Amino acid sequence: MVFFLSAQEHKLLLNRVLPLAREVGVTPELRGWNWWKEPLKPYYSECISMFSVCGRFCPTARDVYLMYVERKQGKLTHEILLGAMAHNLLEYLFGYCRQGKFDISFHEWWKGELEKRGKLENVDVLRSCLEPLWELVLSQARAAYLETKTAHPYADEPHALAVALPFLVEHKLDGRLLGLSGTLSVDCYDYLRHIIFDVKVGGPPRDFYRLYPTGYALVFESLYEVPVDVGCSIHVSFRNGRVVVSRDIFFINDDLRNWWVEERDRKLELVAQKKDPGKAKECPSSCMFLEVCE
Repeated sequence: MVFFLSAQEHKLLLNRVLPLAREVGVTPELRGWNWWKEPLKPYYSECISMFSVCGRFCPTARDVYLMYVERKQGKLTHEILLGAMAHNLLEYLFGYCRQGKFDISFHEWWKGELEKRGKLENVDVLRSCLEPLWELVLSQARAAYLETKTAHPYADEPHALAVALPFLVEHKLDGRLLGLSGTLSVDCYDYLRHIIFDVKVGGPPRDFYRLYPTGYALVFESLYEVPVDVGCSIHVSFRNGRVVVSRDIFFINDDLRNWWVEERDRKLELVAQKKDPGKAKECPSSCMFLEVCE
């Protein structure tokens, strides 16, 4: 599964990221459970999505203005569609694996996706990416389950599955305490190692991808009052029919938390005060608002 760390990444977690988190720590005011006071307290009643806060695809954040003030609809680009379908695949497949079902067919899921979405462009390209991803996730989940059963011969089926696959995938969160939507979904939370994962599919890796796990960590802390210090941004790409996965595992430190708060406050202000930040000098070709940004 894309959420399993490699042996090298596990060493990085144990010998660098966790010791750094324990030594440096997090300023108490930047823990999510202090949502009711500065600097985490939102000063506007509006709520926006995590994507809007963390996404810096538009240099001026005019995409947020168009979405929430002008109520414009963005275009579903190939990259966005591929990402949405990959997230659906992970949620669907993981749901069955957690029940101990490892013999499910990609074709059934694919048929359901096509029926749900209707006519799609580049169907063959989408399938050539998603089918290898399915096989990768399924094989890793099965291997983890068999390994756990071998190591814990007295564990019953539910306990073996809970240890082998310690992931809450697309876990639903209410982010309103922090000025976010009430219908958030975190890509994955590893409840044994307390890691927030965020998955990005296609396109180049971007520096602001670390903001997504940071934001979800703050929401987790605001709701459950447990510290979340480790984030992991997963980048999935496809090359010649192969799935390529890279992971950026990091300590969710004060700098990242402050950066997230700054982005949230800046974009909430745009929405609440209906401020048009203007067009960017250079617009990325992948922007879904290119056709409506005038």
